[in-house]
Amino acid sequence: MAGTEASMGGSQPRREALNERRVWHVYARRKYDEPLHEIGNVVADDVELARVYARSIYDEFPWIEMVLVPRDCIVTVIAP
Repeated sequence: MAGTEASMGGSQPRREALNERRVWHVYARRKYDEPLHEIGNVVADDVELARVYARSIYDEFPWIEMVLVPRDCIVTVIAP
């Protein structure tokens, strides 16, 4: 019944094992006089991996600044 055990959660998929559920919002700017704006997001286990993903995925422009914000750190001020 090992197959049944695995299908009932006895064996976790790789994504669960790595905890790749943390979403990081990526903000960047191309000029000093421009504000940061959101250019996308990445999913990564930790900040170091998120940095690598952000730099490699969003490298289409010569950004002067790029920052990451974990989605779970965003605070809602006004909600619908």
